[in-house]
Amino acid sequence: MKGFTLLETTVAIAVLIVGILGPLSMATFTLSRSSLSENEIVAYNLAVEALEFVINTRDTNIFEGDNWLDGLDESANNCDHSDGCYIDVTETNLANQVRQCATPTTCPFIKRDASSGLYNYSTGSDTIFRRRIYLDNNDLDNNDERIVRVTVTWNEKFAANKSIVIEHHIFERE
Repeated sequence: MKGFTLLETTVAIAVLIVGILGPLSMATFTLSRSSLSENEIVAYNLAVEALEFVINTRDTNIFEGDNWLDGLDESANNCDHSDGCYIDVTETNLANQVRQCATPTTCPFIKRDASSGLYNYSTGSDTIFRRRIYLDNNDLDNNDERIVRVTVTWNEKFAANKSIVIEHHIFERE
């Protein structure tokens, strides 16, 4: 008997397919998880950047003798509005850095400038990330405290929508 029967050929092809599809599906899973991990790192850093901006603005206001929340609340582009705000740290003028979101879900997409690698809202192409900053007095009778809540949301390719939320309490210091 020479050659293979139809049954032997079918079994050989099935074994070959299983041998190829196993590692291929594992590679696909690994790539999707690495994309998720990369996006989580970027989102976390964007959230921390906004939080540091708020803390730095508070400190600068206090050192200059201004209201500790100048530029962050009680203005046209305030962050204590129910819709929150977004912050472009690449802007040099504080009046242009803080802008109010139209609604809680429509803060603009963050852009990434390919030449500098910086994230901003004016130059570059849109990324998948949106960032919203909200100052909450948490119904406290204390006007010397705010809760800063930074939320970064994005749409993941192989998973549901994702978000990272960072909260931090800031206080007026003298």
